[in-house]
Amino acid sequence: PAKEFTAAEREASKFAYSRRKIFWDVISGFVRAGFTSDVAIDKVYAAYGRQLPVPKVLIALRRDKRQGGHPSLRL
Repeated sequence: PAKEFTAAEREASKFAYSRRKIFWDVISGFVRAGFTSDVAIDKVYAAYGRQLPVPKVLIALRRDKRQGGHPSLRL
């Protein structure tokens, strides 16, 4: 339970969650549109490249969201 974590541990967990949320929002959108999760993840990799590390993909997703989203990830 959350009450057993220290304040620092709770903050670290929130940071990781909020950092990854943008990715899961994109994946959820594709799944709701009828794609499988594997296909949705492949679409993200196709948009940003498989060579890009995950943190950089998350940063790019956040940047693109502010500008209307990546063209190949729009539904």
